[in-house]
Amino acid sequence: MSIRFRCEACDKTVEAPDAAAGKPGKCPYCGHSAYIPAPMRDEDIIPFSPIDEEGPEAADPEAARLRDLEKELLHEMSGEPEVPLEHKEDLGSGDLHHYVVNYCMDMFRGGLERAELTAKQLKQYKFTAIEAVQDFRAGKASEAALKSIPPKVLKGFLDGLLDKLRH
Repeated sequence: MSIRFRCEACDKTVEAPDAAAGKPGKCPYCGHSAYIPAPMRDEDIIPFSPIDEEGPEAADPEAARLRDLEKELLHEMSGEPEVPLEHKEDLGSGDLHHYVVNYCMDMFRGGLERAELTAKQLKQYKFTAIEAVQDFRAGKASEAALKSIPPKVLKGFLDGLLDKLRH
């Protein structure tokens, strides 16, 4: 088996043999020196503490958004299956925001095949997906990860996704 990780410098996926774990290595794409991470073991995972929903930050919209993300992550980690999108009765554009973010990040990192798969998934929910993309274009939705993409490039990705969803 091999260890897969992203180069800190060029953000490309690098593979290394298990024997290289914890040792220095160079990225084959850009030559950046980095330590090769050891594979994650179950005993390395530290469980989250309970969510405090009564604290002073309860009225802060950003704190509320982060709490919702934390709940979603805890739900995913609990092993309980999340209701698939196709079975949700009240599917809204917010349910598709992470797909839009994934599409843009994959496009930015050169993961065109993966971005195309995400666009196909979104197309199943055409009108709701269009609304989700428009949320980002209008500034109604945002994601910190998208700040790494230059605004004009991000706009191009969103416009391209809209075009794919409409046709």
